[in-house]
Amino acid sequence: MIKNLFISAIIVLFSTIFITSCHPFKGNQEIPAYLHVDTFLLTTNYSIEGAASHKITDVAVYIDNDYQGYYELPATIPILERGEHKLTLYPGIKLNGNSSTRTINPFYQPYIIENYMFEEKVVDTVTPSTRYYPTDNSNIHLDLWMEDFERQISFETPAYSDTTITRTDRDTPDVWKDNDGNSHYSGYVWIEDTLTFMITSPKLYGLPDQGNSIFLELDYKCTGLFKVGLFAKIASEEMIDLIYVNPSEKWNKIYVNLGPNITNTSVDNPEYFRVFISGTTEKNTEAEYYFDNIKVVYRD
Repeated sequence: MIKNLFISAIIVLFSTIFITSCHPFKGNQEIPAYLHVDTFLLTTNYSIEGAASHKITDVAVYIDNDYQGYYELPATIPILERGEHKLTLYPGIKLNGNSSTRTINPFYQPYIIENYMFEEKVVDTVTPSTRYYPTDNSNIHLDLWMEDFERQISFETPAYSDTTITRTDRDTPDVWKDNDGNSHYSGYVWIEDTLTFMITSPKLYGLPDQGNSIFLELDYKCTGLFKVGLFAKIASEEMIDLIYVNPSEKWNKIYVNLGPNITNTSVDNPEYFRVFISGTTEKNTEAEYYFDNIKVVYRD
């Protein structure tokens, strides 16, 4: 009898512990409001910032300046707040086109709603917009080098390159088109049968060092692999390979992080840098490359 009572007591004790442990939250268990973000929009002043081309893939969410999380778009985000709060959405990107290096773009402004109303169970859709931080008061530089092929091509071609880059006609089917469907001039390279191409930017002077943010933005569409890198002029020009970019049947965009390599090279006091793009083909194959909306953006 005593044994049975002891066993019953143990069962009751463990049942109580189990039931108590089933509650995942302590205190006030709220039903969330939901924030749905499908995509970001980008607006630019074309004359000084270039085309409104972007690949914003993520959003970082802050409520009253408190971090809520980082989400891949499109996202439906649970928010445990009620009533009016400050909502801040930061545009995020895949740095170097890599899913493992997602980060807030330091050159795009956040989207802010000072008094946003959160309601329990309500799924509210927000379409945030962004633009570059103003260049006049934020130490952002967009004027170092920009190539959109609408005017004379600024790319240079080394003597050892088998071909150079040309400008398409506007009515070429594969040229870059803006959000309104308008065709623009693009850069074009074609190679075949073990040939190699290399194109370089003009000499870039005055880039900052010591961990500053420096991005190369590049739109591309191509059937072959290509490489992006830097030349650093120290005693002579030294080549720094950065990343390889895979072929893309559709127009794609990549943000290449130049900052770490420029910082590492700065100890040797380079005179200037040049960005390069290169590619090659195997025997009995060919490849074509389209490029557009290329710019170097940095922050002091």
